[in-house]
Parts: sequence; C-alpha cells; structure tokens
Amino acid sequence: MQAPASSPRAALAEQGLFVLGAARTGTTILQNALNDSPGIFLLGEPRLHDDPGEADFRARYNAMHRAWGNQENKSSFCPALFETDAPWQDYLLKLAGLYRYVGSKIVINPGDADDSCHRLFDFHCRHFYASHYIFTFRNPLDTLISTRGLAELNGDTAATHAAVLRAYAQVIQLYLRMLRNLPQVSAVFHDAVDASTFARLGDWLGLPLDGAARYYDGAKVRRYGLDDIPESSRAAMEEALAIYQSFRDDTLAGYQLLQIEQNSGHLDPGHFTPLGRLASRVQRFLDSLDGQP
Repeated sequence: MQAPASSPRAALAEQGLFVLGAARTGTTILQNALNDSPGIFLLGEPRLHDDPGEADFRARYNAMHRAWGNQENKSSFCPALFETDAPWQDYLLKLAGLYRYVGSKIVINPGDADDSCHRLFDFHCRHFYASHYIFTFRNPLDTLISTRGLAELNGDTAATHAAVLRAYAQVIQLYLRMLRNLPQVSAVFHDAVDASTFARLGDWLGLPLDGAARYYDGAKVRRYGLDDIPESSRAAMEEALAIYQSFRDDTLAGYQLLQIEQNSGHLDPGHFTPLGRLASRVQRFLDSLDGQP
C-alpha cells in the first residue's frame, strides 16, 4: 500500500530553517550570511510565535522594517506574492515552493526571555518540529555590553546586567531543551565562525554556502574586559564566562550522549554526562541571579 502524500504544511515543516539567539549574539549576520544562498529565504524577526495570524502579515512586517530603517532585502522585506495580503502561513508556504529552506531569525530579548523561550518551544513543536534550528552564541561579556550599549544608543532604558545575563543563560537552556527534544538542532559561536563553520552547516543542510563566510569581519567586532562593567557584576560575569568556555568547547567537540539523565538531582557529580553537567551548572547560575535587579 502506497504511503499517503505529505500535506503542504508537513512539507513546510521539513523545509523550515530558523536562526535563534539572545540579542547581540550574531543572529543578524548569520541570517544575512545564510540568505546569501539562492536556496534560503529567512525573514527577519517576524515573531511568528506571537503573530495573530491575520491576513495583513506583509503590511505589518514591511512597516516594521521600514520603521527600523532597514533596506529591502530577503532579511527585511516580504514580497507581494498574492493579489491581496495574507497570513504568515500562506507566505511561508508560497516561499517554500521557491526555496529549499524558509523560516526566520528569532531574537530573544532580556525583557521577556523566560516567557519567550517557553512560547517559542511550544510553537515550534506544534508547527515546525522537523525543521532545522541554528542557535547563535557569543562571549557573554561582549553580549552584555553590546546589548546595553545599543539600547542606550537608541534612547531606550538599558536592561540591567543581571537581566541580560539571565536572558543569556535562558537561551542556553532553550538550546539544550531543543537539542534533546527536536531532531535538527545545531549551534554556532560568533567568535569562532570561519569557512569551516559554513562547510559544516552546508553539509548539514545539503546546500552549498560558499559565500557565507565573507559576511564575517573580525576587525568590526569590539572586544571588552571585566573592567568595562561595574565591580558588583564581575563575579557573575566570571561565572558566565567560565560556563561559556565549557559550553563552547563541549559543543564544538560534539555531545556523544544527548539524552540527559532522567533525574537532575543525583548526589554523585560523576553520574552526569557533559550535557547534564552543563544543564545543572546553568540552572545554578540562574538561581544565583535570583533577587538581583
């Protein structure tokens, strides 16, 4: 008996590609690098998990990017694919007939990181379970100062140091949760991206990404030191940096055992796999930030 043909929405889920990360961790440049490929179309921050599903997606999305001052390109412009406007699902279905992968960039901001991570996970399990996910991570010190600096440049109230670090750790938790539960999850580290990164991603996606590495210019990335933050935040930052280094090293080496231990409260530290140790350490770090403004 012949298997039933997959529905267009099921096919779309398999063609989904999403870039996720905390603010200022390199999500934009990775999206642009991937959009360099003629086989990829990624929208920039449409927040599909919060979209009301109304039939004016293009108008709302394009107005948002015009308000941000963005030029029209794959990353910031939804083309007029229909006679009238339509919901986001219709645009992605149409684009999936034109590109091998379609999806979006997703930024998780300090203001609502915990809630966003839960909503994202549930939404993507429902609609894009079989999709490909690429998380971006960056040195937490550079992430913190860049996040606060951009807010101040825009005239906004900058999130506190603790709030930025809390969101950063919650994104690591989301990565671990998706890595354990979804079939196609990967990560890149902004301060370690080179041609080999895109060779690996290209093999994973089954697409050549020959032009992607050209988007990265290390000379344009600012570096910071502990002296650039208040002394009261340095102990937390030192722990965040130590977590990041272990996380980066273990992730780049590859986790041999993805399934975390059933019980996270085992008394013997030697009981845990590297992934289990990381998960416990990140949770302890978040607990240490509780009560900090």
